[in-house]
Amino acid sequence: MTSAIPGAAVAKGRLIVIIGDEDTCVGSLLGGVGELNKSGQPNYMVVDKNTSVQEIEHCFRNFVNRNDIAIIMIKQHIAEPIRYAVDSHTKSIPAK
Repeated sequence: MTSAIPGAAVAKGRLIVIIGDEDTCVGSLLGGVGELNKSGQPNYMVVDKNTSVQEIEHCFRNFVNRNDIAIIMIKQHIAEPIRYAVDSHTKSIPAK
């Protein structure tokens, strides 16, 4: 399986994660990226003006700890408030 991201390969059975605004998530879902794992957890998070920084960080940390994730795509303006969490994550994905 190949990825639209140069140099990135997505292993069979691994998911691409989207953390973004509604338009970004809907566009990705329409493109076929949306999945639920065996536990019913989605591979995306829609962030809006009412989403707290703690919710975004919690979601990010959950995604990096899932073993079914290959790539995490997060919008820049959403990543900025949790930059410390993103920068402190030094393991490859999946990070178990």
